[in-house]
Amino acid sequence: MHFATITADNREMRSGVIQILRKQGLSVHVRTLDIGDYVIGEYAVERKTTHDFLSSLYSGRLFEQAQRLSGAYKTYLLVVEGDMHEVFDMKNPRVFWGTMLSLALRFGFRIFFTLNSDQTAELLRVLASRSSKGAIPMVVSKPKMGTIMDRQLNIVESLPAIGPKLGEQLLKAFGCIRSIFEASATELAVKGGIGLARAARISQVLDAEFSSDHVRQTKLTENVQT
Repeated sequence: MHFATITADNREMRSGVIQILRKQGLSVHVRTLDIGDYVIGEYAVERKTTHDFLSSLYSGRLFEQAQRLSGAYKTYLLVVEGDMHEVFDMKNPRVFWGTMLSLALRFGFRIFFTLNSDQTAELLRVLASRSSKGAIPMVVSKPKMGTIMDRQLNIVESLPAIGPKLGEQLLKAFGCIRSIFEASATELAVKGGIGLARAARISQVLDAEFSSDHVRQTKLTENVQT
């Protein structure tokens, strides 16, 4: 059986998946990937532990990553690895199902759940076996920028606790990105309809003075749910 070469991000060395694949005889090249964790032929794969999945879901970071992957690769997969009880026992299941639908319908994500690194490695192994014989990973350095609307949404969704739905809501309320960035916390909360807690977090980021001294950086409040 022939397997396509796998390119893996160097941060994945800690997951154990690369070591398992190599023990099985697969060719895995490790390098720094700008987008995704694995590239197999034309396929890009983002791997997340259940903890990281939930964290990125609530912070809105998951949609930013989805935007970058969908703009850079034709086919992309999301692998959520770990105890599924941590996901399905969340306090607000509507957030989870809303996120899953957005990833599948808006970004075209194929989503897989694995229990551990062994299962993740087996999934990647099967994917490599189905890729073209001797296929070279099509690694990209920068995503396609897309339309102006895509760029606007991508910028707004990078704000704390703002996902696609609230990002579009803010753009509709204020008309443009500049107006959002110039709005006060009260205007964001009331006119934007995102609540005082989210508005405060956004204003904190926009107003904070940049410093390379991480010790002086103000820690953001973590307990805000989208």
